[in-house]
Amino acid sequence: MTDRTIVAVDNGTAGDAALEWAIGRAHWVKDPVLLVHVVEQTTLVPGKTLGPDRFERARTLLGTAAGRVREAVHGVDVRTKVLTGDVVPALIALTGPDALLVVGETTRGSVHAAVGWSAGVRVATHAAGPVAVIPIDVREQRRGIVVGVDDTDECLDVAEIAAAEALATGQALHVVHAWMAPNIWLDTAPLDEEFVAFLAEPHQQLLDDVVGVLRGRHPSLDVTGHAVHGTPAHCILGADPLPALVVVGTRARSMFRRLFLGSVSRDLLLNLDVPAIIVPTAMATPRRASASEERTAVS
Repeated sequence: MTDRTIVAVDNGTAGDAALEWAIGRAHWVKDPVLLVHVVEQTTLVPGKTLGPDRFERARTLLGTAAGRVREAVHGVDVRTKVLTGDVVPALIALTGPDALLVVGETTRGSVHAAVGWSAGVRVATHAAGPVAVIPIDVREQRRGIVVGVDDTDECLDVAEIAAAEALATGQALHVVHAWMAPNIWLDTAPLDEEFVAFLAEPHQQLLDDVVGVLRGRHPSLDVTGHAVHGTPAHCILGADPLPALVVVGTRARSMFRRLFLGSVSRDLLLNLDVPAIIVPTAMATPRRASASEERTAVS
C-alpha cells in the first residue's frame, strides 16, 4: 500500500475526473495528498520564457482544487506544487513505490489512444510506481475491485496491492485469471468443450492458489475468483458485477515494443471505462514463494 497520493490537476475534464476520484478515495484512505500542475514548455517559441501569469494561473488552479479536497474530506494533509516541463516526463518523475499517481484520461476510442499517445498510457508505461488512470465518464452502477493475475511470480504482488486497496476502501475483491488457447491449436481444429476443460485445469489451479493465499493473508477480506477462457482485458473490464476499480500489472517494455506486441495493461487502458490502477511489476519484491508454494506451506 502506498503512503501518499499525487493528483495531476489541469483545467479540463481529465483533471476533474482525477480530482473527484482522489477525493472519493480520500474518504477511506487518509494519506497525504499532493496536487500538481505542469506548466508546459513544449509550446514555447525559441527564445521566449514563461511569463509570471502562467504560474499565477497554475497556483490559482491548484488552490481551488486544494479547497475542494479540504472541504470534502476533513483532516487530510493537502499540499500543492507547480512543475514546469513536458507533462508526461514531469509526471513520470513523480512516480515511485510509495506513491499513487492519479491521472485523468479522455482519449478512449480515439485515434491517439489507438496508437498509444494518450498521457495516461504513456505515464503508466514508464512509471516507477502505481498509476491510477481515471476515465472521464463512468456510467454504469459498479461495485468492488477486480484484479487480473497471470502465471508470473509477481502476480501475487499485484494481487496484494489490490487486496490492500479493497481493505482500505471497504470493498470486495474479485480475482480474474483469463487465458487463451495457443494459436497453433486454434488454427488446426475447433476446440471442443472437453479439450477446453483439459486446458483450463492448470489455469483454475493457479486461480485457486492465488485466492487461497489472499484469504489466508486477509481473513476479513471478501475474496472470490474466476478463471475464464478469453482475452484478458475484455474479461477484466467485463467482470460480473462490473467493478468500480480494476488493478493489473504491467511489465517494463519500450513504447516501440508495446505498439506492436501489445499487453494486457495497454489493451485495458485503450478500452478503459472504469478507474484502473496499473502496477509496474518492477515494483515487485525480490523473488519469493509463488502462490502455489505459499498455499502449500500454510495448508
